[in-house]
Amino acid sequence: MHVSLRDIGTIICKETGDDKEEDDELLEIEKQMHDEQQKEEEKRERLKYLSPYASSFQMFKDKMPLEDVTIELDLDTDTVLFYYGDYLRLLKMGWLIKIYKDLKNDFPLFIYLYKRIKKEGLLNKKDITTLLKSQQDLKFMERRVELYSEFIIGQQLQKQQLEQEIERLKAITSTMVKINHKYYNKLYKL
Repeated sequence: MHVSLRDIGTIICKETGDDKEEDDELLEIEKQMHDEQQKEEEKRERLKYLSPYASSFQMFKDKMPLEDVTIELDLDTDTVLFYYGDYLRLLKMGWLIKIYKDLKNDFPLFIYLYKRIKKEGLLNKKDITTLLKSQQDLKFMERRVELYSEFIIGQQLQKQQLEQEIERLKAITSTMVKINHKYYNKLYKL
């Protein structure tokens, strides 16, 4: 004999005198559970018609453990591992396709960079990281050189202005000395 949640809910409602809202909630829960069971059943039914190769991919996608795939499909370990290797390669290819789409028009530049790195023998993460860090350091140093150059130019301008001021003051001093000497001579003659 099968008793559904709906039947249980109806009995409880009669006994407790609860209203129809709780019955509706139970009906909704029962419907959701039934829908999930139906989806699972449909999935199992579809898997029956797939090849073991395709079925294993679906199981891997559903994150089923490898030993369960082996048991359910009645395959030997080497075959399941081979299928799993294909599945992982396929996932990586999806990632590669995503990178390709991200690169769009820069793909030839990416290929050039790859070939150049391969030619230079920089095929490990440490070398590539060092190269990129060096590039960043170089840009930082170039900016420092620009700042120092601007500072030096500013100092040279200030030096020129000070030299001109010194020459002006020398000229004024020279003139004042001549005027003082002239007045001194006039006073001395008196």
